[in-house]
Amino acid sequence: MTRDSKIGEREGLRRVARKPNMAVPESFMEFPLPLEQSTEFMTPSEKVFVLAHLGVPQIESDSWSFDLVGLVGSPRSLRYADLAQFAPKTVRSFHQCAGNPLDPTKAMRIIANVEWRGVLLRDILEQGQIAPSCRYIWAYGLDYGTFKAPSYSSPYQEHYVKDLPIDYVINHDVIIATHLNGEPLSPKHGFPARIIAPGYYGTNSVKWLCRVEATDRRANAYFTQELYNDRLPGSDVPKPVWEIEPESIIVNPGTGSELRAADVLIWGWAWSPTEIESVEVSTDGGETWAAAEVEPKKSAYWQRFVYQWVVSRAGHCELLSRATDRNGRTQPLDGARNSVHRVDVTVVR
Repeated sequence: MTRDSKIGEREGLRRVARKPNMAVPESFMEFPLPLEQSTEFMTPSEKVFVLAHLGVPQIESDSWSFDLVGLVGSPRSLRYADLAQFAPKTVRSFHQCAGNPLDPTKAMRIIANVEWRGVLLRDILEQGQIAPSCRYIWAYGLDYGTFKAPSYSSPYQEHYVKDLPIDYVINHDVIIATHLNGEPLSPKHGFPARIIAPGYYGTNSVKWLCRVEATDRRANAYFTQELYNDRLPGSDVPKPVWEIEPESIIVNPGTGSELRAADVLIWGWAWSPTEIESVEVSTDGGETWAAAEVEPKKSAYWQRFVYQWVVSRAGHCELLSRATDRNGRTQPLDGARNSVHRVDVTVVR
């Protein structure tokens, strides 16, 4: 138990920072990049997806600050200008939305490949003298309201709250980001500052950060316990939606394409927190598979794969891609947020 929160409370139901005005006062989604248009290695900032569960707050950098509290020897409040005292850190990584929290069995494939800049969260924790008993870091956003989806409405939330294991924060380049692709964050992407947790689904990268709490337990928050906490078949212990599972998408050809060439280059992107070791491609709906060529991993970016398809028959074909990472994790055929990508095409002769 931390000195700021008591067991039994639900984090996010108690306001711990001044409320800003909401530029967008309700759930906001923006997915501007269809898969077949993901042709660039780096995703332009204006094409990076947005999912704001509670809306988009309006915040000025000169009035913004965040508090470091909990199991730390030296609690503090840091303003935007205070971040300059820490060494800058650039994180180059794919960034993926976990998809629909109400249906984790459906693959959404909302992905970007970007560059973030900010400061390491572990540097701030070290300056705050984090206690050895700390096991988790809770991050609070300034956004507030109700998460709404078709036929669904969450209880009112005073904050969007997520948690991260302290071992992950210390051993990975988790940053408090202020820039995206070399430019200051836009309001919808978390201005003035947000968490970026590379290798974890985007739901864990809290935007509009206002509070970081060091604690010895998981947050009893709506977005950590009710949503983004998968109930697995045959297990009574839910699995937090943290680490990204291996996945791949076919960029070319796109769904609905009519193909007239005898040779077709199938290509796309594959990603995982560890290196993708192989990508298999099927041109017959998963009956048979062939190995694609996979480019080596650079930083934490996604990896390109290519497969030269020698077309042998006309008619409808279903193309699939299946990635396997260095840890032996492979995309399932269906029923998961990272299930294989399927593309329907027609071969015309």
